[in-house]
Amino acid sequence: MTTVSAYTPAKVAVPRASGLATNLFTRLTSALHRSGQTRVANQQQAERARDAAAVREYAQRYARHDPRFAADLMAAADRHEQA
Repeated sequence: MTTVSAYTPAKVAVPRASGLATNLFTRLTSALHRSGQTRVANQQQAERARDAAAVREYAQRYARHDPRFAADLMAAADRHEQA
């Protein structure tokens, strides 16, 4: 004859504040993620503005000698800054 023993584990008590702590931690990490994304976007916008300013300065050097080339450079700087 074969005997089978089945054990039922005792219930583990869940801390009362675990749901609240989980909710707060989730909100905190979401807020940090959003602020990080905002900072990166601001840095990219500032970098595009610096690049566009450098191209505009370069275009000013050629404005007398080749105005069409300078106008193309200015337009490219405007498009780059808006992207």
